[in-house]
Formats: sequence, C-alpha cells, structure tokens
Amino acid sequence: MNKYLFKNRMNLMFFFMMSAFSCISQASLDLPLENIDGSQKKLSDYIGHGKWVVLNIWGTRCPPCLEEIPELVNFHDEHKNTDAIVVGIAIDFPSYGYANKKEIIAFADDYLIDFTLLLSDARITEKIGLGRLQGLPTTYLFTPTGNLAGIQVGGITEKILDDFIAKNKVVTP
Repeated sequence: MNKYLFKNRMNLMFFFMMSAFSCISQASLDLPLENIDGSQKKLSDYIGHGKWVVLNIWGTRCPPCLEEIPELVNFHDEHKNTDAIVVGIAIDFPSYGYANKKEIIAFADDYLIDFTLLLSDARITEKIGLGRLQGLPTTYLFTPTGNLAGIQVGGITEKILDDFIAKNKVVTP
C-alpha cells in the first residue's frame, strides 16, 4: 500500500492508495440506495462514467463531517461540469444506523448541498465491497474509469482532493 501525505493547515492528513480495492465488482456498485428525493439510485450510476467520483460517507451530527461539508460543496461546485463529482452517503451518527431522511433533507437545505445524497447505514461499505467502515467521515475517491484510487478516514479538504487528482491524472498523448 502506497501512502501519500498531505499537509493541512490544521494537521496532517493521510490519503491512502488502495490497489487491493481496485477491482470492486460492478455488481456490488449496483446495490439500489434511496436518494433524498425518494428515487432509487446505484453507485454504478455515477462511478466509472468518465469523472472522478468523491464518495463521502457522513452523518449530520458528526463534528468532523460538519467541518468538511463546505469543502465538499465547494469542490463539487467547482468540478461538476468538468472532471469530478461528489456523491454523499448519509448514515446516522452516532448509532451508524440508517439515516433519517427528513433530517438529511433539512441539513442539505441548510448547507446548500447540491450533490447527490443517498441514505444508508454503516453496513453500506461492506455491501459494496469496500470492507468495514472505520469511522466518520470516510471518503473514497474513484478514478474516471471506476477504480478506487484512495481512501481518507477523517475529514478531507478541497485542496487535498484537488492535489490528489492533479497528481494522478492520466495524460494521454
């Protein structure tokens, strides 16, 4: 496992390259999840379609999650029309149970979240082949071709995402 170390203005953060997870099966990404609008969506609707996908698992009462939401909103707004999107999976915190839909909708309105928000519980990572959830927030970064490029357990910033993507873009001749 390769480790990339990025310096955040408040502390050091680790972003891990995880080649062991690079072959997540398409079937595991086809698990239907409820969107906050009531529709059913699959992660395969987003992952592997030519854009980097920042898959963020979070909870409304998780302090580090609250700190990173504006960073994710900014990142999504800056990239959604070009090379990357954010997809959030909300779970309940601190129980790690299924997210409360009304609570997530109100939170999204308050924080001006315009990226996709899906509802689940902490077992989602196991169901989609990413192993046991280690804590909140957790961010998975998928390449435009759908391979898992990195995992961040703990808060993440727009700068970390921008730097990582810039260093890992494939340049075609």
